[in-house]
Formats: sequence, C-alpha cells, structure tokens
Amino acid sequence: MGLLRTTADENAPYPPTLGEATHPQNWGAGGYFQGSGNSSCTTDGFRASGHFAVSFSPVLQSSREGILFERIQSWLEISVDVSLELAEAVSELFNRYTQQPAGRGGAVTQIHGFDPEGDEERLYATVSAYLPNSSTGRETLRQVEIGLGHLSAIMLVPEPTVREVAEEEWADKWKESYQPIQIGQRLLIVPFWLRETTPVAPEQVAIELDPGMAFGTGLHPTTRLALRLLEEAVQPTDIVLDVGTGSGILSIAAVKLGAAAVLATDVDEVSISTAAANVRHNGVAERVSVQIGSLPRPPRPFDLVLVNILPHVILELFANGLRSYVGKQGRLILSGIIEPHLPNILDALQQSEMEVEISLQEGDWIGVLARPH
Repeated sequence: MGLLRTTADENAPYPPTLGEATHPQNWGAGGYFQGSGNSSCTTDGFRASGHFAVSFSPVLQSSREGILFERIQSWLEISVDVSLELAEAVSELFNRYTQQPAGRGGAVTQIHGFDPEGDEERLYATVSAYLPNSSTGRETLRQVEIGLGHLSAIMLVPEPTVREVAEEEWADKWKESYQPIQIGQRLLIVPFWLRETTPVAPEQVAIELDPGMAFGTGLHPTTRLALRLLEEAVQPTDIVLDVGTGSGILSIAAVKLGAAAVLATDVDEVSISTAAANVRHNGVAERVSVQIGSLPRPPRPFDLVLVNILPHVILELFANGLRSYVGKQGRLILSGIIEPHLPNILDALQQSEMEVEISLQEGDWIGVLARPH
C-alpha cells in the first residue's frame, strides 16, 4: 500500500479521514476508496484533485469519478540538526504534519557522530520530513516552520534546511540510515523493515518499531533510562500500568521481558493509534491493552507502574492519586525527570511513603525505581 495524504474541504459533505481511507472495507472494485468531497491527496507519488476517489496502484490511472492525477516529480525535504534530547520533540512536531497510515509517522531521524560544532561528548541527529512539492506541500511546510518557531521558544532549535529532492531519492532516504539500537543488557530496538535481516541473540529481546513516530523510540535519554530500569524491575507475574505510553515501547518491552499483562494509557489520540499498531506488530496484543486517558478509574493497585513524562506532569499524577496505583509490594518507575526538578519528585515520593531503590542519570535526565516503605 502506498503513502496516503488527504486534505479535505471542511465544508465537504464527507471529508474522508486517514483511518477511513486505509480500511479495506471502504475500497470499491479496482482498489478505489469510496468517498466524496472537495479533496486532494497523494498516494504512491501521485497527487489527485477533485471528487474524492483514490487508487492505491503506483501506475497512473483515471478514476471513474473523474479525478485528475498529477505525478509528483519532487519532494520538499525539511531537516534540522539537533541533539538526541531534542530529536524526539522535533520528530513529534514533524509527524503531526506528515502522519502516515496505521499510526506511523513520516519523520526520519538519522543519528550521527559527535556534534562538530557543539558538545563533543554528545551525539547529534538530523530529523527530516518530506512534503510533496506542490502548493499544498508548501503551505504545510510553512506550518511546520511556524511550529519549529514555537518549539524554539521553549528549547533552542537551529534553523531548518529546506531542499528539493527527486522522487527516487525520497523513496529510499527515510530508511537508509537506521540501524538497531541496543539498550540496557537485553533490549534491542529494531526498525520494522530490518526485522528479517537483524540477528537477535538468544538472550536479547527485540522490539520492532517504526523510528519516525510518537514519542518513545529509544532515541531520547528518558526512554533509555526507563527501559534500563524496566529490565531491573519487571517480574514474570507482574500486572503493569504504563501511563503516557507514547509509542508503546515500554509496554511492549514489559511483556517481552516477562510481565503478565499491561494496561497502556495516553491522552493523545495519535499516540494511542501508534501504540496500538506497534503492539499488534510485535505480537503482544493479547497481553497489552491500549486505551485513551491517564490514570484509570476507579484506582486499583498494579505490581509495576511506568511513568515516562515531564516532571510537572508526574507531580500532577501524584496529586491525582498515583500512589494508590502502586501495590503494597509494587514498584514505580519514573523517568523524564530533569535534574533541577529532582528534589520536587523526591519530596512527592517521600510524602507518598515511597523510597528510591535505583537512580540512573544520562546527561541532565534522571530515572528512578521506587518502592513503598
């Protein structure tokens, strides 16, 4: 199936959603998606305008609804060189404008060596996104640049580079630089298209992910810290709660490391879609339940609770009763803690009658494993 983008007139009688357009039950004879409205889309390198009916064939076809297909000859590549700490934030922004079917993002993150112009001890990455070189694509590019400006007001983001790339270059570039990532002692994050060619040792646990998607792909220190702590904490009979699941990486790792079951929650619908897709792709859907929301109601104790979120959200969760979700013999993993905010987190743990058993740090980021007194 080819890449699909849709932009529909908000006044159209039936603006098809991305999910609708990727469901086979909505296709008619010949592979056409059934829908109407004043829309435009791209699929397999073609751009179509008019009454909405899409062919998923890479061969130029005419629609029975009279759509005019225009071959996209080139794409606009927008790229930003950032630290690994910023890579996922920029990738998340790009994915908002380049979302693909089944929750996959359209951003590409290529990890390089040490930053030649910055901190020599820190790796850096190039985050890229690709937009059709059309009026719609250029308008989307403008929105992405505005988003980068807003993000830069919070944390300094370098000016992006924009260039035109040929169709053939676009088709392969987003895959060419990814390699499996080893985290901790056993975990191996594998790009899904490399699953057949990546050797996995008997003691390793492989997690297959699309590297350009929702927050939590193993690039950011907070995700790596949480995974390392998870290796230490998870037990075979554990019932786990993963709050703010993002890509679902912690939930998938938990069950592959032996947990009995996981409830994964997130307030963001894109993250829920991504997590659910990754859970299915990794073959753990029977043991991982993904649902929209935050702390489930009513409260109930879990053997292990995972929270990889920024400090102020962690404190809000404590205020909303996070402690009541940790069983008497349970464990709590907190990551996403920026070093200056650690005292506030430690105070919240103390007030909740919990103590830190393990603390890990990577750069300015800290993750902790805590237990009840």
